[in-house]
Amino acid sequence: MSVKNIILEFFETILVSLAIILVLYATVASVEVVWGASMEPNFHTGERILVEKLTKHFTGYERGQVVVLTPPTDPNKHYLKRIIGLPGEIVKILDCKVYISKDGNKFYLNENYLDPIDCTRGGDALLDGRALKIDEDSYMVLGDNRDVSVDSRVFGFVKESRIIGKVIFRFWPVGKIGFIS
Repeated sequence: MSVKNIILEFFETILVSLAIILVLYATVASVEVVWGASMEPNFHTGERILVEKLTKHFTGYERGQVVVLTPPTDPNKHYLKRIIGLPGEIVKILDCKVYISKDGNKFYLNENYLDPIDCTRGGDALLDGRALKIDEDSYMVLGDNRDVSVDSRVFGFVKESRIIGKVIFRFWPVGKIGFIS
């Protein structure tokens, strides 16, 4: 095999590999870096996470899943939030809790991932004590650090099309490597 053929084969391999990686990154999964305090104490600035993008094409998201989304207020940013309310549900924030009702079933959300002293308060889009129905193509998302999070209480419900994908794995820092449940 000539040197010319070896060089051509090397560059061909690199180009094909890059094309495959770009397709996977655009359609299957991507890497995100956590920025800000809105999901503390569960996620911190600088952590690296893997975001899976296929679920949205087959099933909806489930309550409690952590997702990456583009907020309605700034399509150039990515926010890390937790799914709280599902399409068609009626949600209300009252007395530091999130209440949910659908089809006659009513309950308050037990959020064991929050610090017990945290209080969920309403905001401009979701006022305390006011019940709102989530559109069939939307979700209510909240940050785990409710005092500093800009979320559905501020910008309203999030259309499913704005959700990039769900967080499935944290790979940095090394001491926190693992799947996200």
